[in-house]
Amino acid sequence: MSQYDLELWYKAILDRSKKGKLSKEQMISIYKDMSDLDPTRIRDVVDSLANVFDEDRSGNVDINEFIRGFILTTKGDLQSKIEYTFRIYDENGDNQISGEEIKKMANAILRMLGAEESKNDPASQAIVQQFLGQFTGGEHGVIYKHDFIKTVMQNRELLAILSPFYVGSSEY
Repeated sequence: MSQYDLELWYKAILDRSKKGKLSKEQMISIYKDMSDLDPTRIRDVVDSLANVFDEDRSGNVDINEFIRGFILTTKGDLQSKIEYTFRIYDENGDNQISGEEIKKMANAILRMLGAEESKNDPASQAIVQQFLGQFTGGEHGVIYKHDFIKTVMQNRELLAILSPFYVGSSEY
């Protein structure tokens, strides 16, 4: 995608936002108008994006986060989507997810599973622990980028839990 195309998309999406934030209904409208995504998948994709990026549960998502998700759900191959998912969680850019980043990733997973982070839900916590155990080093509090990509590429269930950009489509 060219810089020019990105600027056009950004302007069109910004014009629809309220102070740089988008509601779910605005996001759905944008997908319907600006993407060729299967219309039956749009609500699922938007729900996933909102679950990940609406951390304060205000019902709105920051426009910049939405645009990243929008581009990845409408463009790119599976590996680029997984690499982007890794970058979402690797906040300091050191090519590993560790410490506080793992806690944030676990909380995002819990939100996608419909659990409340503040409640100690044993079933959801067990899923998070099982998830972390699938990565080399995960049990020691470190998930390396190459291991993350390899493991997620090989496990569609893990991909569905982890990535807001994968909704079980046959395109992958």
